[in-house]
Amino acid sequence: MTLLFTDVDASTKLVKAVGEQYGAVLAAHRDLLRDAFEAHGGVEVDTQGDSFFVVFDSALRAVAAAADAQRRLAEHPWPSDAAVRVRMGVHTGEPFRTDDGYAGVSVHRAARICTLAHGGQVLCSRATAGIVDDEDTAGFQVRDLGEHPLKDFDRPERIYQLDVDGLPASFPPLRTVDQQMPLTGTVTVALAEGRKVLRLAQEMPSEEFGILLRDLQRLLREAFERHDGREVTVAGDSVASAFASPRQAVAAAIAAHHVLAGHAWPGGRGVAASIGLHSGEAGVGWIGTTSFRCALICDIAEGGQTFLSAATAALLEEDDLGKLSVRDLGERETRRTGDRVHVYELVE
Repeated sequence: MTLLFTDVDASTKLVKAVGEQYGAVLAAHRDLLRDAFEAHGGVEVDTQGDSFFVVFDSALRAVAAAADAQRRLAEHPWPSDAAVRVRMGVHTGEPFRTDDGYAGVSVHRAARICTLAHGGQVLCSRATAGIVDDEDTAGFQVRDLGEHPLKDFDRPERIYQLDVDGLPASFPPLRTVDQQMPLTGTVTVALAEGRKVLRLAQEMPSEEFGILLRDLQRLLREAFERHDGREVTVAGDSVASAFASPRQAVAAAIAAHHVLAGHAWPGGRGVAASIGLHSGEAGVGWIGTTSFRCALICDIAEGGQTFLSAATAALLEEDDLGKLSVRDLGERETRRTGDRVHVYELVE
């Protein structure tokens, strides 16, 4: 079998770009991918948030489906000039059937290969590339990117990129092991947004505001990375990341508030961030709907506050948080959408 994993890259940035249209964008993305996969004989095994797991009985059909899907995504007229960029990983192996679909080392290898990729990029294992390279293909070809380590695998994997005619073929270096998100269990996503920061663009000289915004992005990113945040995404005045445990996310949130409060901002201004935390199942598409829920929670908080979802608060119930506590605030209304969300406040 040839196994294909996909998920949307930079989902948080996409949510920010399209706002309330995110649900419709996600649905359109699913339709485009499903049409491409079905056209090449793919069988959908699982979908989580913005990710897919699809199997094919032919390596050539699998990579043709991936190429077709990337073309459809590139040609689709997305709202707000947003770009929906999907990363894909393909591996040919011998998984075994379970009641829920497929399992085995080959499934994990395919999923790990997907986490190496960037949006719009299709990566293949040596097994898949070897089969495809023996065939006459039109419209795409595989290119050797060398050996790269995969999380939880002892030996590196030789990775090949699928170059699709008419689509970009130049991407940043593949993600390192430290940047590869665990694919199982529960993760906690943190989203920090500079409260009222973008309004300062109208009040400050452009050069001074540029320094302020870069400082905000850098301080938040560094606070998240110091507490083992993965897949850190920066978009405008917001920074998002995922953590292996809610305790790590809480520690990162507190650190972020402290570093912002102690920073010497241009013009002597005070800058604070609102932070939202939400926990959900990782999967390959760990940041899709989880980040969207997190954005709603972040939108309710004021600068300097950290709000938690009910899921995150429940996971912290038996943890010793020291001087920190969690306070139930009941349902609150979001600023942008008017949705009512049950939130908890992290109190220091």
